[in-house]
Amino acid sequence: MSLKLKAVNGVIWNSIETIGNQLIQFLITILLARILLPEDFGVIGLLLIFSELSRVIQESGFTQALIRKNNVSQSEFSSIFFFNILISLALYLLLYFSSPLIAEFYNFPELTSIARVSFLAILINSFGIVQNAIVVKELKFKILAKRTITANFLAGIISVLLAYFGFGVWALVFQIVFASFLRVLLLWIMTNWMPSKILNFKLVKEIYRFSLNLLISGIFDVIVSNIQSLLIGKFYSRADLGFYSQASRMQRIPSATLTSIAKNVSYPILVKVQDSDEQLKKGYKEIIEISFFIVFPIMIFLLTIGENLIIFLLSDKWIESVDYFRILCIVGAIYPLYSINLNIFLVKGNSKMFLKTGIVKRIISLVAIIITVKISILYMIWGHVFATILNTFITMYFSGKLINYGIKEQINDLKKVFICTLITSIILFLFDYYITLSSVFLL
Repeated sequence: MSLKLKAVNGVIWNSIETIGNQLIQFLITILLARILLPEDFGVIGLLLIFSELSRVIQESGFTQALIRKNNVSQSEFSSIFFFNILISLALYLLLYFSSPLIAEFYNFPELTSIARVSFLAILINSFGIVQNAIVVKELKFKILAKRTITANFLAGIISVLLAYFGFGVWALVFQIVFASFLRVLLLWIMTNWMPSKILNFKLVKEIYRFSLNLLISGIFDVIVSNIQSLLIGKFYSRADLGFYSQASRMQRIPSATLTSIAKNVSYPILVKVQDSDEQLKKGYKEIIEISFFIVFPIMIFLLTIGENLIIFLLSDKWIESVDYFRILCIVGAIYPLYSINLNIFLVKGNSKMFLKTGIVKRIISLVAIIITVKISILYMIWGHVFATILNTFITMYFSGKLINYGIKEQINDLKKVFICTLITSIILFLFDYYITLSSVFLL
């Protein structure tokens, strides 16, 4: 099969996986949100930063490194496989014994047992990282689609049943752990690769040279991206964290889903032309224009209908998440520009610039959070928006330098979509405002 046909096939199956998975998660979330309380979702939000940090350390940038490396031996695959399991076991034990301290930090004793069970997903996921990288490297997205949709559907259905029968937050815990188990199990069943009995630390170290900068950057990224949940859980109520977590999740469904399709499929394809800046620029330009053209209008539209959407989908008890959702939609609207630009650093193998720009961006985000966190959650989210906009421009500037695609040229290519969407959104907003005002006067 030619590279072009592989690319088309990859886009189709990656789209099926991503959209299908998000649709399932979306429907399951709606059902769970109508049964459970905002506090239950807030409890899971308390552990998010620890789970995400462990995931980044667990992967250590190895997934991108294995995909990017042209010829990877069985010895390298096997060494990374067993090394990841050792790292994950160490992480789980660390978190297991740290769970009482985490519970004490949040002043929530019941969190200890919840954390210890939830963190099992970290250890389980380590058994599928290499297989996942191999499947992506070979553009066999059909396998990932079947695996992800099946696992998340089964785990979601059982979690809804558990919630219905009164298991509360444990329904969400079960969903996390059981979904991880099924994803790994199905990946082993659907792939032919098996590890050899090899753990060569020299081979791990060689791959780690590329991965180390991604690891450090990933740690910074996770801390800054999830510190909001940690601080809301610390300074505000678990219900407040539940409202914020649900708004964030609802915003990410369309934005992250559509962007990840373009990002996941484009990375292994762009790697094939990494030595030709002209071809790389052309391919990247097409990807970013299509992604922005689709995502930006959708997110601005969701911003205008936010209140009606939340009430219709989740019920009135989630009304407090409306303002959070609307503001976060701005972040989702520009997410393709930020996320897909990061691929250029990885494709070009410039992990040092990836790290340096990442540190600068995270400092900006941290400053915004520190200034606003004690004022209110709304102010903190607005600080996040302004930091995201600034960080997006920084990413566009430095990634553009690598392929001679300057920030001015990028903005010029996207301005038509931006202007048309804003005009349409203003019209929709005024129409919605007029309808609401007319209803008030009729009453």
